[in-house]
Amino acid sequence: MGESVTVRDGKFLRPKSRREERGGEKFLRIVKKMIRVAFQLLLLSFFLFMSHWVYVYLLGDPSFRVREIVVEGGRKISKETLLSLTVVEGMPNLFSVRLKEVVKRLESHPWIEQVRVRKVFPNKILVQVEERKPMAIIQLEELYYIDTQGEIFSLVGERDGYNYPYLTGLTRQVLEMDPVEAKRQITKALEFLRIIDREKLPPLEEISEIHMEKVFGIHCFTKTEGLEVRMGWEDFREKLKRLSLIWSDLRKRGYSAVSIDCSDLGKMVVKKTPSGGT
Repeated sequence: MGESVTVRDGKFLRPKSRREERGGEKFLRIVKKMIRVAFQLLLLSFFLFMSHWVYVYLLGDPSFRVREIVVEGGRKISKETLLSLTVVEGMPNLFSVRLKEVVKRLESHPWIEQVRVRKVFPNKILVQVEERKPMAIIQLEELYYIDTQGEIFSLVGERDGYNYPYLTGLTRQVLEMDPVEAKRQITKALEFLRIIDREKLPPLEEISEIHMEKVFGIHCFTKTEGLEVRMGWEDFREKLKRLSLIWSDLRKRGYSAVSIDCSDLGKMVVKKTPSGGT
């Protein structure tokens, strides 16, 4: 009819079988959990063992020995130099090559701005190099290349073409003692070069030198006529447009100029000589 209840000493007592069943169920749950954990550990151990075995096997497989290093993107830097920086000797196994170390060695070269190295299975390494782009040559006792970000990165070699505008007026002492001011002047000079390159307005289509002065700003010299143009530190684009109009007018009148001072946007001063004069 149902579960019986025993009356003893005026108290209701439930049978012990229920408690024993509950204790047994708890024990079984613990056992099942331990078996499950043990099985998972066994699977993990088997997986690690197999992974290690496969790795050791691949390291010994001659099919994965490095047999070729392909270099792309190098122009200034020779292929031989790039290969020597990879330092991959003795045909190592492709799996044992540490790409981060190869990248670090390549990036130590002053002309390399960015490099990507990847493995091409089964036996090749691909090196893709992005070189720095010089924008000018800066004179600091010695001549150095300076890139588009204003970074001075490499000495100019004896066999180089010197086909970049020169930045003059700074010294190494100024660069070390007041780097903030030096950076400001260099940044302004490069800004001026970018504007010249975009606008391409006469007479400053091509310039040979930009001289920087802390107080008076920059002045430049054209490559063909040797014309000196003072630009100050600001309003380069507007000054170039007005300078171009002045230059065209001088040409129409038959005059050539020795120098043009554009420091003051509202008052440009021309020092001119008659055409053909000295």
